[in-house]
Amino acid sequence: MCGRFALGGDRDEVLNRIIRDRVLDAEDAEWEEEEAFYPRYNIAPRTRVPVIRRRPGAGSQDSSEREINEEGVTGETSSTTERAEGTSTTPAQSRHNNMLQTMRWGLVPHYSKSDNYSTTANTINARVETILERGSNSMWGAVIQTNRCLVPAQGYYEWLTKGKSKVPHFVRHPDESNNIYFAGLWDVVTLEQEGATEPPKPLYTFSIVTIPARPEMEWLHDRMPLIFSPTSPGDMERMNKWLDPEVSWSYELMPFLTSYLQGVPGQPFTIYPVPPEVGKVGNESKSFIQPVDQRKDGIKALFAKQKRQKEEPEASTSTETLPETTSNKKRERSKTPESLEKREEGPSTKRAKLDTPVKTPASPRKKPQGSPKKKMASPVKDPNARTIS
Repeated sequence: MCGRFALGGDRDEVLNRIIRDRVLDAEDAEWEEEEAFYPRYNIAPRTRVPVIRRRPGAGSQDSSEREINEEGVTGETSSTTERAEGTSTTPAQSRHNNMLQTMRWGLVPHYSKSDNYSTTANTINARVETILERGSNSMWGAVIQTNRCLVPAQGYYEWLTKGKSKVPHFVRHPDESNNIYFAGLWDVVTLEQEGATEPPKPLYTFSIVTIPARPEMEWLHDRMPLIFSPTSPGDMERMNKWLDPEVSWSYELMPFLTSYLQGVPGQPFTIYPVPPEVGKVGNESKSFIQPVDQRKDGIKALFAKQKRQKEEPEASTSTETLPETTSNKKRERSKTPESLEKREEGPSTKRAKLDTPVKTPASPRKKPQGSPKKKMASPVKDPNARTIS
């Protein structure tokens, strides 16, 4: 399961991390619809994020060469069969063929007639078991052969169930300067809109492939995204194979996905609890990807504060008795004739005051009627955020 992840900073930082991970080439890096992406540390479904895909026409079959079978899966051709013999491009060559494109999370099939939220909520993830059962879901079968992509992320969130509560955890690369990359599937659809004066724009959407959790991850959740690590040579080869649209389904891709059901050893991850505020889609903060005990109001900060209080000098609470001096001796009130006169007049004055009606002041807790109610300032929302009740 993957329902929330992070890709923060600014756009240049996001692009530079991907180039540094050797997934894109620095000289000819291309990013379509870059302005539609708003970096966030709390990315939710239906958010627009960059994905890595092959450039149109780069290492892909011509549409006239591809055959669609009854199940909606692209058929094998002579070129794909020949590539099964190990003539695929290297990761270095692959970087030149890759590009970034901003797409929306939650796949909308190319044959859809409307953009239905209830449908896309069920297509944010694609189970690898369902993909392998090609006849059971033609939606995945139609995109698995040629429309594969990578989704860059600083990490993803998973909620650990503890009794009746759920504690959010962040899963990332051991080196926080590196991204992780989810295996994804994308599609494009053009939806007609009633009353539109301009031709509709194509809508690009994607889904994240999920696999059974590796044994060392089962304590957190029983599923996880299919993740590639840029620091693993084996994962870089698998990443290249995943992006190559000419890789044969029968000879290469099916065994490749099946291996993840049998448990492929992978990059170990760093996992830790994070602030519960990440659970609300509209919230946004860099602290969401930081361990909760490192926050200013976290457990570690609380212990440090208690330690400082113990180490402070306790002069104010000392029980030692000091010798009586002029400075610390209690001063006695001098009794002057004037003070005695006032004390004698006190009772009669007090009775006179009690006989006079006193107006009770208004309670400071009660607001005067007619005062306007204070309005709460509405939080600034990212244009890309969508609050889900």
